[in-house]
Amino acid sequence: MNIDKAIRKQKKSHKILLLSTGLIFFILPGYFILTGKFYTFYITYLIVLETLIFLAIIIRIDNSSLSFIYDGYKLKVNMGIKNGRLNIICDKIVLVHVENYMRRNADESEFRIILLSTSKFRSDRMVLVHREFLKRHAYVAHEYNKLKILRPEESFYYTIIKRGQLNKYSFLDTVYRSCVYAHFTEEAVEKIKFYRQNSENYTWKNGKIKI
Repeated sequence: MNIDKAIRKQKKSHKILLLSTGLIFFILPGYFILTGKFYTFYITYLIVLETLIFLAIIIRIDNSSLSFIYDGYKLKVNMGIKNGRLNIICDKIVLVHVENYMRRNADESEFRIILLSTSKFRSDRMVLVHREFLKRHAYVAHEYNKLKILRPEESFYYTIIKRGQLNKYSFLDTVYRSCVYAHFTEEAVEKIKFYRQNSENYTWKNGKIKI
C-alpha cells in the first residue's frame, strides 16, 4: 500500500463524490419544478432528500478535513468543516498515543491520535485532563499516572484528533519529527513505521529508512 497514492486517491474520490452529490442536490429541485407536481407528499419527500444529501456532504468534508503547518516552534492545525484551530507547542508535548476504533457506518477501522501536553497555549481544544477522560482511555491513564509521579505539581492537557482519515499518518509523522521530548507509545510508533514504509517521502537504504 502506497500511502501517498492512497491519499491522492482519497482526495480524488472525495471530489468526485462532492461533485456528483452536489449535482444531484441541484438537479432534483429543477426536475421537481419541470414536472409541476407540487403536491405535499412530493414537496416533503424533496425536502427530506435534499437535507440528507446536504448532511452527507457536510459529514464527508468534516471527517476528511485536516491540514497543518510546522513553523519550527509549533504546529498549527486546522480540523473539520468549522476550521477548528489547534496550536501545539512541540516542546510541551509529553505523550503521543494512538487508539484504533470503529467509526459508525464504516467497514474499516479508524484511529485517533491522543496528545498530552503541559501547556494549552491559547487553544480551547487543549483540555485539562479529567477523570472521565482517563476512564475512557485506560492506557493513556496508565502513562498519565507515571507522569504525575515524576511531575506531581504539573498540569497536563489533552487533545484528540479523529478527523483527517489517511492524512493523520503524515500528521503523526510530523509530530514525531517535531515533538522531540515526547514519549511515543508502541501503538503510535507502529503507525509511524507503517507510514514510513509506505510513503514516497521515505526511501529504503541498507535495510533502513532514509529521508
